[in-house]
Amino acid sequence: MKLDSLYTADIHEEGSEIRIRDDAGKLTSLYIKVKGIDSITYRRELKLQKKKYFEAEQRGSEIDADEFVVDALVACTIGWRGTDEEYSETLCRELYSKAPYVKEQVDGFMAEKKNFTKPKSKK
Repeated sequence: MKLDSLYTADIHEEGSEIRIRDDAGKLTSLYIKVKGIDSITYRRELKLQKKKYFEAEQRGSEIDADEFVVDALVACTIGWRGTDEEYSETLCRELYSKAPYVKEQVDGFMAEKKNFTKPKSKK
C-alpha cells in the first residue's frame, strides 16, 4: 500500500457538485461546486475563524456563529451552474444568507467525505 492512497486534501480541494433542492425539497436546476472539509481552503478558513474567536473572546466581544458558517461556505464555493446569474462571492454570500435551507444543504454536503472521494479500484 502506498501512503498517498490515503490522501484526501487534493480531491477535497478539487471540489464536488451538489444539486440544490428548493425549500419544499424539490430538485432545482442549480448545481453548486464546493470544496470539502479536508481541503486546504476549508482548514485555512477554520484557522482564521479560531483566531477571530480567540481575539473576540479576549476583547469580551460576541461572535456571530452563523456568519462564521457563511464565511467558510463562501470560501469553499468554487462556482455554480444551472442559473443565469454568474457566480460571485457577493451573490454566493447573499444566497447562503437569504436561503438558509441552501446553506444547510451545502454545509451538510461538504461534511460528507464520501461526496469527494472516488471509488478505489479493486485488485
